[in-house]
Amino acid sequence: MNRYNGPPFEGFDMPVNGTGITHFIKATSNVGFKAMLSDPEIAESLINELFKSIHLAPIRIADEGRLEVPLQGHGSFTGVDYHAITTKREHIIIEMQMIRHDNFDKRVLFYAASTFANQEFEGGEWAPQIKDVYTIQFVDYFTQDSNPVKYYEMVNKLSLKVGQDGQLLPYERISGIYWIQVELKGESIRDIKFPVQGELTELEWWWYVIKYSNQFDSDEIECCKLEGELKGLLDGFIDFQKIPPTAAKRIKETEKLLPRSFVEEVGNHYINEGKISQEQLEHFIELLRENGILAID
Repeated sequence: MNRYNGPPFEGFDMPVNGTGITHFIKATSNVGFKAMLSDPEIAESLINELFKSIHLAPIRIADEGRLEVPLQGHGSFTGVDYHAITTKREHIIIEMQMIRHDNFDKRVLFYAASTFANQEFEGGEWAPQIKDVYTIQFVDYFTQDSNPVKYYEMVNKLSLKVGQDGQLLPYERISGIYWIQVELKGESIRDIKFPVQGELTELEWWWYVIKYSNQFDSDEIECCKLEGELKGLLDGFIDFQKIPPTAAKRIKETEKLLPRSFVEEVGNHYINEGKISQEQLEHFIELLRENGILAID
């Protein structure tokens, strides 16, 4: 078990057919997708999980807001589903596409290239001022590529140098526009059914939540929240060997104490990863009991 930290759908729950069962809005819809990314911590977590999978450096979001891309010759603008600027002034563009569109790839490249080209320039040494643009697409259909998580450097070839023999020298790489595409249908990352069985990686949890968001119920969401809280406590315990009083108070106030069996399940995953020992896990459980946040199974 290895869930992401916290549900992205709080506040959008709806009773189903008068049954009293709560389900949550679909993340692949326009409203659901924008609502999910409205929390900067959630957006940052998703972006960095994708970046980690393709060995890109993590980012921190400095600002979120509408990005208007000019449509040359039309005198109008188009918007993107999500746009953020990082602390390094890089641009992040995310699009959710539910239906296959023949020109979707070209549209994505146009958004990214236009954003790259229309950066503000205030003089001086221009090169450090030109920041990278990252574009991420979630597509809710089958692509033709056999590898559904893809990474491209769209601006990656340029050569104006001529060798002594009169031939152009090998291309020099120019990084600037990056493209990540995640397919949600079929065996994207790997085929995971709902409800999930077994362990998932952090990236697989994101794929699972986005794909099956409208099938989640209150218990599933509470379980995600509880595990996020527990993992935060475990990480803090590894660093400081204690349970923060503020965290203990927060858990008590929610009246959702941590079951010992649940703590052992998550803790055993930490043991398997070599993060803690069995003795440390037992000490952690004892600290939870002393702080009054360990439930009696």
